[in-house]
Amino acid sequence: MPQVDFYVLGEPGETALLRVACRVAEKAWEQGLSVYMLTRDEEAAARLDELLWTFRQEGFLPHERWPSTDGTVAPVLVGTAAEPPHVPDLLVNLGAPVPDWYRGCRRVAEVVGGDAELKAAGRGRYRAYRDAGADLRTHEVAP
Repeated sequence: MPQVDFYVLGEPGETALLRVACRVAEKAWEQGLSVYMLTRDEEAAARLDELLWTFRQEGFLPHERWPSTDGTVAPVLVGTAAEPPHVPDLLVNLGAPVPDWYRGCRRVAEVVGGDAELKAAGRGRYRAYRDAGADLRTHEVAP
């Protein structure tokens, strides 16, 4: 069972949520871990894809959308419901339902936005992980 870290934002808005997700993915990538960033829909995946190119001043985080059209697999993948080609070391969940395959991951990062609706959905995912016996940790993220 993976360790599940909940990053709970103190401010509303998708931009803050995506920036925290980028930082979490960057730290994992720097440690040589594979990352799958799961978004709730294609619109969120497109915004995250764009932000991964620009959020770092000194460069970008090597990534690609999944499923890939050219068959390559980057160390960081961004997708929606499609299962990645391999179980990643880190699953970064950005509001999507908990996927069935998460148990094969070493770690899961749940990024929960400050909006009331997103917090309520995050609580539901917390209960699902807790009931499955996951090692849960919560981190409050200041604005």
